Amino acid sequence: MVFVDNIAFSLFAISFAGFILLYAIVDVYLAYRKKKKDFSEYLKGASLPLAVIGVYMLSMGLWGQFVWPLPSSYNILFYDPFIAFGMVLLSYSLAVRLGGGIDYAGFLGMMVGVMTIIYGIEGYGIGLTSEPIALLAMYFFFGIAGIFSFPVSLIMERLPGLEKNVWWGWYAVLIIFFVSLFFASALAGLVGTLAIPQHLLKAP
Repeated sequence: MVFVDNIAFSLFAISFAGFILLYAIVDVYLAYRKKKKDFSEYLKGASLPLAVIGVYMLSMGLWGQFVWPLPSSYNILFYDPFIAFGMVLLSYSLAVRLGGGIDYAGFLGMMVGVMTIIYGIEGYGIGLTSEPIALLAMYFFFGIAGIFSFPVSLIMERLPGLEKNVWWGWYAVLIIFFVSLFFASALAGLVGTLAIPQHLLKAP
């Protein structure tokens, strides 16, 4: 079996998905500030590229679980959350496209977020990577973003019917989600960038 190292590109895929979600959140917020009542065009616009990335994550994650291309149990540490993230992206995309409630996709995201933090803590504890702090930070921020994706999805469901007097806690939830996802996506892109030279040297 030929060794195929796709970690760098997979990290970029994670980063791309995070920034697309952030872009969609900003569009929805600006639309709400302009008193718009329908956010479906922004949510549907994000759903297509996120579905494409989600399919990639799910397929490559399952491939990684079967082929076991990475050193030692790093396959488990990376591909388990990778598959779960792909499932969340596909769930969101299908919910938006089929007109279902995105809060269920958000609830899935919350459970995946808790799982991701656990994986990050365990991976850091046993030193499975040469960049333990970056790994722990990336998993932690993605985990927090995942946990807060549930209340954010509830907010997205309810915003169109709100005229004024939005609860201040909703803004706090959106800020925590936004900041966590931003740092997680930036870290994924940074680690992917740093991985390119070494991974190119290992090409089959």
